[in-house]
This record gives sequence, C-alpha cells and structure tokens, in this order.
Amino acid sequence: MNNIENVSIKIQTGVYGQFRNLKNSAWFALGEYVDNAVQSFENNKTRLLKAHDNNYQFEVRINIDKDNDIIKIYDNAGGIDLDNFHRAFEPARQPDINTGLNEFGMGMKTASIWFADLWSVRTAALDEDEERLVEFDLIKVLDEKRELLEVENIKKATSIHFTEIILNKLSKNAPSNHQIDKIKRHLLSIYRKFIRSGEMKLFINDEELIYEEPEILRAPFYNNLSGDAIEWKKDINFSTGKYKVNGFIGILSTMSTSTINGISLFRRGRVIEGSHDEKYRPKVLCGQIGSPRYKRIFGELELEGFSVSFNKGSFQEHDDLEALMEALQTEISSKDFDLYTQAEKYIKPKTIENNKVVGKSIVNTLRKTADKEVLKAKLDNSIKEIENESLVANNIEFSNKAETIDSHEEIIELKGEKYKLRLELITEHAVSDLYSMIILDDELFSKKVIYKINLAHPFFTRFEKLKKEEDYQPILLIIRSLVLAEIIAPSQGTKGAGNVRLNFNSFIKNL
Repeated sequence: MNNIENVSIKIQTGVYGQFRNLKNSAWFALGEYVDNAVQSFENNKTRLLKAHDNNYQFEVRINIDKDNDIIKIYDNAGGIDLDNFHRAFEPARQPDINTGLNEFGMGMKTASIWFADLWSVRTAALDEDEERLVEFDLIKVLDEKRELLEVENIKKATSIHFTEIILNKLSKNAPSNHQIDKIKRHLLSIYRKFIRSGEMKLFINDEELIYEEPEILRAPFYNNLSGDAIEWKKDINFSTGKYKVNGFIGILSTMSTSTINGISLFRRGRVIEGSHDEKYRPKVLCGQIGSPRYKRIFGELELEGFSVSFNKGSFQEHDDLEALMEALQTEISSKDFDLYTQAEKYIKPKTIENNKVVGKSIVNTLRKTADKEVLKAKLDNSIKEIENESLVANNIEFSNKAETIDSHEEIIELKGEKYKLRLELITEHAVSDLYSMIILDDELFSKKVIYKINLAHPFFTRFEKLKKEEDYQPILLIIRSLVLAEIIAPSQGTKGAGNVRLNFNSFIKNL
C-alpha cells in the first residue's frame, strides 16, 4: 500500500496568480508536458521495454479543443512514481538529477496555470499498485490560500502506466483553433530528434507528426560547374572552454526564406532556439537578410555548457554564443570544403529546355505589347527629358535633400585602385531618377562613390511582384553593376560615362 493523502504546494499563494502573466508561447508551454513525458520515458526505458516484451512504443498525445474549453495531454511513459510525486507538485522543487529535460521542476505547474484556471493530473506509475489523481483549482487556491491539495488514490494493476493532464476553464493564453497548425509545426521541429529516431510518436488532435528532412544541395563547386557533384553538408564537432558543439551545417538544394533556412540550436536533444519559422540566423554564418547565403544555409547544432531561460526558449550566454558562431564561420569556410562561399555564390544552372520555354514566352509577350507609335512617343519624351537641364538640376537637388532610409558601405578594388562605395536608399517622389551617383575625393581611398536608389520611382510601383526585399535584389545588382561600369569607364578611355546613367534613368521611367 502506497497511499498518499495529500501533496504540498506551499508557496506564497499570490505567486501562482503571477504565473499567468509569464512571457511564453503556446508551443513552449505545451513543450513542458512533452519534456516531462520524454524524461519519464528515458528514465524508465529498460523497464518499459521489458514490461511489454520489447513491443513498446512511447507516445505523447495532445488534444486541443478550445470550443469545449479543454486541453488534454496524455503519455504512456513510466508515470509519476511514489518517489517523485511530492516533488512534481511542489513549486521550484528540482529533481534530484537535473541533467534531463525537466531540470527546473516548474514546467507542469507554470504551464498549467498559464493555460487554465482548473487542471488535474491523473498518473499511474509502472510497477506500482496505486493510480493517483490531483486537481488544482487556481481560484480556490488563491482565495483560500491553500498549501495542500488532496490526492485521490485508486487501486490498479502494476502493469498499467500513463500520465494524463486535463486543463479546463482555459485562460486567454490558450491557443485558438487557427493556431493549432503553427503549434504542430513548432512541436514537430522542437522534438524532431526523438521523432526522427522512432523512439517517440507525437500526436496533436490525433494527427501523428512526421518530420520531413530538407534536401541538401548536391552540386559541384560554384567556380567549377563541370566538376564532380558534392554533398554540401559539413559535420561539426569541436569544443572551446566549457562549451561543446556537434551537429551539422549544410546548404539547401532550393533556396528558402521562411521555415527551412537557418539554424536550429539543441540542448539535451530538443530545440531551444530555432524551431519552425523562428530559426536562428546569425549574420556571421547566414549573411545579410535576403542574400543567397541567408536563403541556403541551414543546420542542427547540439550545444553543451550553455544555460537556458526559464521556459527553455533561449540560451542565456549570448556573447559566448556569438563567439561560438564566429568560430563556426571559420570551420565552414576552409579551403578544402568552402561551404560558406558555395552558399553565397552557387547558381543552379538552368537547363536548355527551361531557357527555350522562357525565351519563347518573352518573345510572345513582346509581340503582343509592341506598338511602334506608342514606343516612338515614349522615346521622344525621354529625349526631351535628357536634354532638359532644369529637370536634371532638380533631380540632383531633391536627391541630395532626400532623407536616407538606410545605407550600406563596402570597399572594392578595381584595377589596383580602392574605392569606398556607399549605397543610400531614399524614397522621394520629386526625384524622377531611378538612381543617382556622385564621385568624391577621399583621404583613405582613390575615390568615395555615393549612389542613391529611389524606391519611390515609378519603375518599382509598376510591377506588382516587387513586394518583398528579395524581389529587389536582381535590380539592385544591375544598378550596382552600372555604378561599377561608370567608375571604370574613364580608365578605358571613355568620356562622358555619366551620360549612360542620365539616358538610362530617362528610358527606364518612360518605357
């Protein structure tokens, strides 16, 4: 007989009310229950397999029914046994061994209060003959300043084992029906290692979550496209001081800007940072937002030595983590396997068949839109603008006065001369130029070149497809190339190279 009459929940009861206001997300809160289930499975794996003659499958099932004001979490792991039952309900009582997923001893309590006013835990521990039920009513606990909860003990067969948590009277933190798909994707991402290995099956509203592996790029090095195809995945395994990291970094076969690209950071087998659409994308590894490297690099890294936040949603030692990423950048850019540069510069070649289809479509569109009279009028208007000195002067004046949205500087070398290039983005309707450019003397460099791109130009508003940052990248590259061409043209004997820019700005606005 292992009857337990009551369990202590002793704490300043007002603190329970504050749990509701903790900063959290539905998937991290639900993850607390999954963590406890996984740890119970890990602690009792040998006994569970033996009890089922090695025919056992660990499962966690979460059912969310906001319409009926209920959430259920069920697992068939080892249950909460006699030795751990008191600890499970005492706030901030850590397990004797806190190297697992339930290290803080607060997850179930805080998550349950965060989600609901009323919750219960029914559990049956393997090899024990008592099933136990505890109910927690937040309103009663606060009003009556309770420090003890009654436990209902029910006789059971020793072979029965499970834990079921039921949340009722849901709070505003409880997920709505339209959030369920996002919760599925986050939990699938967080627990992918356990799901991938087959040790755990995770169900949300009776749907089993299956993890699909991203496709890794298999291609030759970017500057030798006739070379052998390489699988662009690098295993990572090194340590520095108290920190260790192992896993991999790879290049995606197809660029992504949403949920696949980026890094997932693990600790003790589960994702801490970088689940689903919240990937970790340090600039030192992934480059500028929207760059090819940003869209291609992905990976999984298991970290040791770092502490985590209370809800296990972030690592604490931010500066050390950044230093570790800098070390990884060196690791993946070695000359013998330069994954870092490949991610930025590799361009997947189009097939001849694709080019033929695109070419025919381009010509068909030109034929449909060709109108000689309209074209002549547009060209005449462009010539008038080019020869209008007043318009040219106004463009220069308003461009110089325009407020800079943001800027980017870089140092380039052309024919042995170093130039400082500064891109400034403006949005000025009074300026009819797509881009402007000035070349200044500089003490440290051959010249300083400032070029401004006007995002309010009619060219950008003409095409509906220009909505996201990445849509602008090809145009920015063309303008950057025109700037470089104008810089180098005088050294090739060209006079009046700026006229090309003047003509281009007029034609691009009118055609």
